[in-house]
Amino acid sequence: MIQQIVNQRVNQVSADELYQYAGKYGIPITKNQAARIASRVHGKNIDLFSLSGQSKLQKILSEEIGPQLASELKKRFEQLVGRY
Repeated sequence: MIQQIVNQRVNQVSADELYQYAGKYGIPITKNQAARIASRVHGKNIDLFSLSGQSKLQKILSEEIGPQLASELKKRFEQLVGRY
């Protein structure tokens, strides 16, 4: 159930929401980067809990915000998922 909610939110996130979430969690991205990321994931049905889905998102993030920050976000996600 939690996985479905998380996946649904990611696949429907708007640029403004993504930018606000980034600011809330101290992730340094611009509004333009948030817009590009949101447009690339919107409606793509990326499953963050599968290896292929994680790879797709990692590729998008690496291209839009750089591999170092994308790698850091992946680590944060893995820590968060490890709690559940």
